[in-house]
Amino acid sequence: MIELRQVTKQYGQATVLKNITLSMDEPGIYCLLGRNGAGKTTLLKSIAGYQNITSGMIQVDGKTITTSTLDTGVSYIENFAKHFNLPVRKLIQIASEVNPNYDFDFASEMMERFELDGKKKFNHLSLGMKTMVSTIICLASNKKVILLDEPVLGFDAIMRVEFYNMLTESFQKHPRIIIVSTHIIEEIAKTIQKLIIIDLGSIRFFDTLQSVETKAFRISGLQKDVEAATRNLNIIGQDRVGDLVTCYIFDNPPKQTASLEIHPLSLQDFFIQMVGHKGGVKK
Repeated sequence: MIELRQVTKQYGQATVLKNITLSMDEPGIYCLLGRNGAGKTTLLKSIAGYQNITSGMIQVDGKTITTSTLDTGVSYIENFAKHFNLPVRKLIQIASEVNPNYDFDFASEMMERFELDGKKKFNHLSLGMKTMVSTIICLASNKKVILLDEPVLGFDAIMRVEFYNMLTESFQKHPRIIIVSTHIIEEIAKTIQKLIIIDLGSIRFFDTLQSVETKAFRISGLQKDVEAATRNLNIIGQDRVGDLVTCYIFDNPPKQTASLEIHPLSLQDFFIQMVGHKGGVKK
């Protein structure tokens, strides 16, 4: 449903996206991870048709996406999104009037769940509530592709839990591609199906979360033992203290022995190894 072919985006002499080829053809909740400046927002804006790419092609549901595409089939909300300074209820009503597929009942239900005052004007809301209103409007649009850029900014812990529940409910009601860019890695792990890691403008990893859970490991021990155990494995990072070595792998783990400590990597640790060391995998 989303196809990127050799996508490059430059701003002057700076190349922000570097020859990205990527296909997302299954409905699901995708998590987009990357360090600050890695190209996450540029990638999302390009898929949404908010800006033109320098070279390559982006298609959504077979339609080529540019800034002149009338209906991209994409709903995109960036962090600190702005709306007309109207009452919240009016904003949701306007969104439903311009979109015949808009799920007004879902939007109203989410307003009640998050105790949004429908009479309060948008600019009078807290940062968290502004973000929540933008996210509700985006999810209720029922577009084939939903792009959420740092949607939990300004949320407290309880709001974040409710947000992930809302995201799951929205997907179950209307299965489609939902891409969420976030820095809060571990919390979203229970919600997503697939993971995209972008680093320095290039895709470093694209696979299911299950693959991380079954293949990402930390192997520690004496250097000779670790090197023997990982000789033919895909090593994504390594730490060394004297004769003790820790290898981080994305591969089928070796058999446990008395001389080795083998532990699965958390999603956050896997991400750190992928963007903080040389090597890595690309799916």
